[in-house]
Amino acid sequence: MNLPKFCSGCDLLALKSLLLCLKELQCPFCFCSESLNRHSFLRGNDPNCRQGRCLRGQRVFCSDRGQRGGCGRSFSVFLADVLPRHSVTATLLWSLLCFWLGGLSLNAAALSLHSLFDVSAFYHLRRRLRGRLEVVRSLLCRDQKPPASSQADPLLQTVEHFQTVFPNSSCPVRQFQIRFDQALMG
Repeated sequence: MNLPKFCSGCDLLALKSLLLCLKELQCPFCFCSESLNRHSFLRGNDPNCRQGRCLRGQRVFCSDRGQRGGCGRSFSVFLADVLPRHSVTATLLWSLLCFWLGGLSLNAAALSLHSLFDVSAFYHLRRRLRGRLEVVRSLLCRDQKPPASSQADPLLQTVEHFQTVFPNSSCPVRQFQIRFDQALMG
């Protein structure tokens, strides 16, 4: 069994349950089993508090010591709400995209979130998302054909596609990362 990059829950309990079965999982690099060990926690900026730190995931080490036969590499397992290399959470990004799809300008959508982030951070995220559309849309098309859309903007068409692929999800961005085992932002 392969180890996922994203934990299926958004809480510490789901991460802990995944880490309890590390010895049964295979390293994503050398495919060796029984060699994975917990390493350090991943911590980062807390999007809800200016000077706060929050848990973002867990580092895992593939032991090459003794009889283990692993590769000696380490890798990360993230909580599902984390966008790797970004402080903005998947839930916050999804809220922004929904406001923007609803007809607000990106500036008005960012201000309506009452976030600690500057509006320029959301413009940066939009630019990064536009650069990832080719990968994201091809992954979404594996699951379901894109819906007919009245939107002219390809990013907004992709937001509608998210809604059809994950219709019952409160945060389709989080579900995307879990299902495709890939970070939305690359």
